[in-house]
Amino acid sequence: MASTNDLSVPAYPHNSHTRQFLEQRVVSIQDDYETSRQSSSSKHPMSWSQHDRDIEQIVSAYNNYLGSTPGYTPLDWHLVKAMVWTETGPVAPNNDWNTEAMQSANTGDLGLPEMMSNPDRTNLIVPPSLRGALSSPNSNAYNNIATGVGYLLYAAANFGQKTITDTKNLKKVTVDKGDTLEKLAARLGTTVQVLQQDNRGVSPKSLKPGMVLTYSPATVVTAIKSWKSITPSSAAALYNGHGDPSYADKLSFFYQMINSNRPLQ
Repeated sequence: MASTNDLSVPAYPHNSHTRQFLEQRVVSIQDDYETSRQSSSSKHPMSWSQHDRDIEQIVSAYNNYLGSTPGYTPLDWHLVKAMVWTETGPVAPNNDWNTEAMQSANTGDLGLPEMMSNPDRTNLIVPPSLRGALSSPNSNAYNNIATGVGYLLYAAANFGQKTITDTKNLKKVTVDKGDTLEKLAARLGTTVQVLQQDNRGVSPKSLKPGMVLTYSPATVVTAIKSWKSITPSSAAALYNGHGDPSYADKLSFFYQMINSNRPLQ
């Protein structure tokens, strides 16, 4: 890695357009760091690190909320910082750095609309304390980043279904003429699988009027079954989709730069 102004800089990608994009931002980061270093940090913190505290807080909230789900690996807030740098930065036009830092609710993007149309899944991902951000994602950088992290994790989650059974509340029912396991399950608030588990040997063919069955109330709910790995390359695919073809290179570059320079962490 080259070193300029005490900041290590990763090797640039070969693509000239991507290299130009990164070089321009590196110059801005280096100048910002130098100005900050020569001043009291309390008077002039780095503009490129302006959102660090918010990112840490947001990622911590998600990690705490999702920590008990199967196979979850805590998200690295430095990766989110690198995504924010890839998306905007203080050099971005239209004050996007202060309002739409992670570009998580751009017109035409499908991520947020998908989350809003699937509240069962979204509520499994987004902590209650951050759900309000999804309603006004472009009002400030905090809400925009909270929404962006939410979509990244939403895209990384593998959803399925699970049955919640109240085994401590066993009940009985007498089979009527015309009953099927499906009709009984729907009427009683349980599932066919639970009926068969609670009554060994019962099948659609063996079901007869007058039989007394035991059952546990049960519901089928949406659940997180597992997680896709979140790395710079996978995060680019999950979050950026088929947008910027050089997104992964940019994200990997900034992630390396942040992790190799303590002042940027």
